Amino acid sequence: MNEWGFAAEVSKWWEAEFSHHPEWRLRAARVEEVVLGSLKRSDIFVEGDGPAICGEMRLPDHKQAAPWNMENLQDAVQKASAWGCPWAFTSDGTTLLLLDVNRPGPLITKIVHRIDLVHFESRSDLDSPTFLSRARDAWLHALRELGPIISGVAAAPGMAPDELFVSALRELLSAPVAAIRDALHDRRKSDPAFQAALIQWMVDDQGWLHDPERWEQEVLLTARLTAYVFTTRLLFYEALRRSQPTLRAIDLPTASARVATATLRTQFEEAREVSGDYETLFGWDRISDYALCSDQAVPHWRRVLEHIGVFDVSTIGHDILGRLFERLIEPNERYEWGQHYTVSDVVDLMLSFAIPDGSGAVLDPACGGGTFLVRAYARKSALREHPNHQELLSELFGIDVSGFAATIATVNLAVRQLDFSDNYPRVATRSFFKVRPESEVIRLPGPASVALGERPMVPVSFDRVRALVGNPPYVRLHKLGQDRQQEAQTSVELAGRVPPPSRINRNANYHLYFWLHGAQFLEEGGRIALLTAGEWMDADYGAALQEWLLTNFCVEAFIESGKEAWFSEARVGTVVTIARRCDDPEERAKNDVRFVFLRKRLRDFFGTTTNDHLHFAQVDALRDRILALTGIGESDDLDWSVINQAELRALGSQDRPRETDADEASQQLEMEQV
Repeated sequence: MNEWGFAAEVSKWWEAEFSHHPEWRLRAARVEEVVLGSLKRSDIFVEGDGPAICGEMRLPDHKQAAPWNMENLQDAVQKASAWGCPWAFTSDGTTLLLLDVNRPGPLITKIVHRIDLVHFESRSDLDSPTFLSRARDAWLHALRELGPIISGVAAAPGMAPDELFVSALRELLSAPVAAIRDALHDRRKSDPAFQAALIQWMVDDQGWLHDPERWEQEVLLTARLTAYVFTTRLLFYEALRRSQPTLRAIDLPTASARVATATLRTQFEEAREVSGDYETLFGWDRISDYALCSDQAVPHWRRVLEHIGVFDVSTIGHDILGRLFERLIEPNERYEWGQHYTVSDVVDLMLSFAIPDGSGAVLDPACGGGTFLVRAYARKSALREHPNHQELLSELFGIDVSGFAATIATVNLAVRQLDFSDNYPRVATRSFFKVRPESEVIRLPGPASVALGERPMVPVSFDRVRALVGNPPYVRLHKLGQDRQQEAQTSVELAGRVPPPSRINRNANYHLYFWLHGAQFLEEGGRIALLTAGEWMDADYGAALQEWLLTNFCVEAFIESGKEAWFSEARVGTVVTIARRCDDPEERAKNDVRFVFLRKRLRDFFGTTTNDHLHFAQVDALRDRILALTGIGESDDLDWSVINQAELRALGSQDRPRETDADEASQQLEMEQV
């Protein structure tokens, strides 16, 4: 069935439904061959007392199917205007967008309602009578939503600015992504040095695994990552420009990529000078080069800038800048990039253990998009009296080897209070294993000189933190690039404050090194709160990590869930580990270790309040309940086993560590999770 045939079917279904709803005063639905005064066809035309609505129909396998596509939206509005219809719609058969033709403002703001129909991918699906029946039900349901609106019986519900903004932006980015992809492919095929540099960037800078058999997928991932990061930079520039009018609006010339690059480099540098920093965002790097590697990409970036300029970021809410990647990037793409973004509920629980009263510095050594840092900011804000933005930023440290992740984390923190008064997140783009305690990590602007109006750059180190938190990467060390392997291994050799295990299994997971190196930055009594793959509790390499923890920490809790995955795209079992740095062997020996298995989602423990004070009170209540557990037990929402740390260490040295009832119970918890 083709598009015209499907439109005819929809017209018949709708027209038959009109008789059941006389209050709509809709009489006819038909497929029009030609729009008056145009060679274009209006796929569906509905009239009542006069022209009511007409629609632009596509099927999912059309080359330009998306209802958010600007050309489809423009065609729908133009056709509706030609017919005198006050309403229009676009659809790809799976989603329908309703447009108020007479609504003032840019095209995208005319969208007032979205209806999800029935999912399918090919027009051949419509040849199935069973599927066609499902499609009929979906389109009739859509009509029952549309009828009261287009007849004036009910008002259009409207759409949130952020949904409009992100959905349209996602469609707009498909064009620059394609241009970047094609240019990178052509260049890597013709230039061996460029290809080698691209591989090094993917493996060493992004932490991806390169496979020569997957060049098509890898170049596409590179193009998408480039487009998403570059867009975030353009968005942040626009947000800063609205806060600081001395910044010029970006005016990308209709010229070559070389001219466009020179223009943007100049304006990004101006943004750094005016703001005093934001090097992570406005420093010109390989992502920026890739974004403008093709003349064909320039006009597409002009359209993206036009779209960004339509919206006042303040009306969308600053959070949209920080969380944009979550809406733009498909979950399978985030998995490919190794960017696993952690669910905020488990982050809040971990931070409840790590910084109970909200005080102290927090370090996330693989910060990704900044979830742990942002939630630490929220916790500190809720628990402390009158904290100021700059004070909170000074206690939050993030590092990520990925420029993409560091950019998002920087935005996520900066937008908590978007101004130019010392608004400089302590987020660095570099390998954590190249950072040493007390050494300079980044340089940030200091207080402005009264006499000269200059801001001297001040070195910042990440040292003696209260908490090491995060969700470090899960990958076998030997699968990383040679540089990454060497950095991790060297960091262990240089460890001084907390001695590493005497021997590390060569099959160890990469996350092991984040424990060992991260501990060097902790103050005495500081806590580790890490979410990792649970395999280390049983794997050969995990024995060294277990012994190291028991020798240097009071291990407070291991927490697992049988009800939810705690980070996006979870494909392995995960465990939260809470451990407090302790040099006193007697205190460690007296400590109790809690093995906890949750039978409910954390949201069921916490409730759904939007009040931060009440939310964190519920989080802390669960923390206190866990810390108060004794013996072995179970309830309707959690099971537990508590064992003395000295006994646990003794068990670890035996060939059969399941000889006590307590250990048997902890093994049972693991079996139940499986």
